[in-house]
Amino acid sequence: MKKKNILILFTVLIFGFIVYPIGATLFSAELVQEDQVNAESLKQVSQDEVVVKTYYLKYIDPRDLLIAAKLYLIDSTGTEDTITVKILKKNIPEFEELLKKLDVEKKTVLIKVFTVVASKKQETQEDEVIENKDLKRVLNELNSLWKFQSYKIDGPSFLTVKDGSGSNFFKLVSATSNLNMYIMHVDVRGEKPDKRIVSIGQIQLRWVDSFGKNKQTLISTNDVTLKENGYLVVGVSGFTFGGGLGKALVLVISAEIK
Repeated sequence: MKKKNILILFTVLIFGFIVYPIGATLFSAELVQEDQVNAESLKQVSQDEVVVKTYYLKYIDPRDLLIAAKLYLIDSTGTEDTITVKILKKNIPEFEELLKKLDVEKKTVLIKVFTVVASKKQETQEDEVIENKDLKRVLNELNSLWKFQSYKIDGPSFLTVKDGSGSNFFKLVSATSNLNMYIMHVDVRGEKPDKRIVSIGQIQLRWVDSFGKNKQTLISTNDVTLKENGYLVVGVSGFTFGGGLGKALVLVISAEIK
């Protein structure tokens, strides 16, 4: 009987030695898994944390930045050269990458404007030799449609605008009459020199009398694009002021990016 009890006790001890390590291993694995879940939860909480940060701006207006980055921001306040944002921590890298792209010095666009008086009649007294080869080329191309016989450059003007600018107003150099030009929403597309495109949302050429009472829009064109250093005929308009009866006013522009 004693031998039987000893055998049972020995069996129980062996079983305990076998089962205990397995149980301890399973328990340890559960603890590791629980620690990993807790770590992931803490990481998620950290990423969803709301952060308040202030950035100093060099070139971009805070309002333009807010429009571009509104998807990343919870709230914001700004001054002329700073912006303070309330943002999720996980959104900070993408927001700062966008800020880096936007807060750069704007390019300057030199727009050369040529107003040319054209006539379908040969008027020797007004005809002149056009030395600008590019201007002459686009006017010759225009002849295939209009069959003009003589040209006279009314007065070249040079306008400077900023990439990304809104509305720009200029009084043109003109021997014909008072001509005003409006250029809206200028954007430079591309980065490689001589391959860039200048996009203009709207161009308007207006005439106004000497007293500023009578006004007339001669040319109005939307969504104009031209190649860097290229020449473009924006529009052709008839006019009656300044002895222009029976003649046409041709508006040609060129854009040079500084």
